[in-house]
Amino acid sequence: MSKRANGDGSVFFRKKRQSWCAQLSINGKPVVRYAKTKVEASKKLQDLRNERDFGMLAMVGKTTVAEWSVEWLNRKKPDLKATTLVRYEHDIRVNIIPLIGQIKLVDLHRSDVAKIHTNLLGKGKKANTIRHAHRVFSGMLRDAMRSDMIRRNVASLVQPPKIPTRSFNILDQDESRRLINVLFNIQDRTLIELALSTGMRSGEILALRWQDIDFSQNCISIDNTISFPGGGSHVLTSPKTKSGRRNITFQKTIAKEMNELRQYQDHRREMAGEKWHEYGFVFCNDFGRPLTQGGMPRQVLYPALKRAGVKRIRFHDLRHTCFSHMVARGVAITDISVTAGHANVSTTMSLYAHPLPGASNRATSAMEALISSTV
Repeated sequence: MSKRANGDGSVFFRKKRQSWCAQLSINGKPVVRYAKTKVEASKKLQDLRNERDFGMLAMVGKTTVAEWSVEWLNRKKPDLKATTLVRYEHDIRVNIIPLIGQIKLVDLHRSDVAKIHTNLLGKGKKANTIRHAHRVFSGMLRDAMRSDMIRRNVASLVQPPKIPTRSFNILDQDESRRLINVLFNIQDRTLIELALSTGMRSGEILALRWQDIDFSQNCISIDNTISFPGGGSHVLTSPKTKSGRRNITFQKTIAKEMNELRQYQDHRREMAGEKWHEYGFVFCNDFGRPLTQGGMPRQVLYPALKRAGVKRIRFHDLRHTCFSHMVARGVAITDISVTAGHANVSTTMSLYAHPLPGASNRATSAMEALISSTV
């Protein structure tokens, strides 16, 4: 038996059951959890201590979904980004608690999970919104299982709706040029040209600060992405993967426009006076605050598309346009993957290795040239 201080519990092997045991005294009564390995038993002992400290064992059988959600979020909080925590809290508060918050965990049925899906579908919510709420709820129940509060995760028995295959709208060269030609404001023009030429994500572009730009090398260091948890605040966080942190170069024309933009921003700073916020963002409003991911397309991209007579696209489609044209022009897929910040090349291939309009004609012309050269 592994000896521990009084109150810490113990881990030992029980020959009769041929299994490892974690045992902890709760309110004078021994509570035992069984495991296949010593490592697993040690983890279960730690779970028991956590449950004892949080007073959850006394609530087993009585705990409601609402009560467990509070405890679960408190446990998850240290490991979550601020924006992720806000999203989890929203799903629980808006999409889960109003429907099944009063139900005890032990009384949950798969129909309760289906109720969440049906409610969101009735509100016209998209599949990815429903799937996110499902993942949050399933995560809650999975951790409740690990704490031996319930025997099964009913959310795992219900399939959320499938996300339809996403379609992308790609601008051709003429459409791209027409779009740029109607952007007369230096900030709007630089922002859109940067998106089209580098394929940076909106969160990366809007998080860009002057300190991230090396004008001597025409290079941008992408170390952050921006999000807006609410209340007018913004949060800078690191990219989700190591490959998301990267350096990318930009053209001389972009460098020239960025220098013009910096001069324009100096003028805006002078006009704003004490109302200016010195965050150092490259793209900002008249008071130095960052542009938002929701507001920027409505204020910049969509009006410009309308003026240019170009079809309506999402801001993310500028990224897709950039890398699709790189593929069509023969840029190595590995180079594109690095520029895009993808964790692996297969992601790049699946997203961007597809034919652009006119591909069949170009392929025919290429083969005709090959055959002609051999005759």
